[in-house]
Amino acid sequence: MKKKVLAVDDEKEIVEFLENFLARFDITTIKATTGQEALQYYHQYQPEYVFLDIKIPDKDGITILKEIRKLNPSVKVIMITGSEEKECQDKAKKYGAIDYITKPLDLNDLKEKIKEYIL
Repeated sequence: MKKKVLAVDDEKEIVEFLENFLARFDITTIKATTGQEALQYYHQYQPEYVFLDIKIPDKDGITILKEIRKLNPSVKVIMITGSEEKECQDKAKKYGAIDYITKPLDLNDLKEKIKEYIL
């Protein structure tokens, strides 16, 4: 069965980049650019993995993380952050994120996270 990832970022280029990159590993990507879409698509597709931006204009990434984890405590969420803010990373881990990646996305880092958590 093909693995499914929900990619959530308000920057359309990021979700499209993730979709193309994940396709190399035969992983299906569901793309969302708002918090509302993220929750709607999570309900609809039930992905096992989520790449989730911390800063989304309509809904905070930490709030989305909490809601997704309530629906499925075993979902693996990797946060995407535009900064090295330790506070945000700690908060994300506190609410169940398994890891984080920083923007701009580093190809080697992304590949390592995919190998470690998804494949």
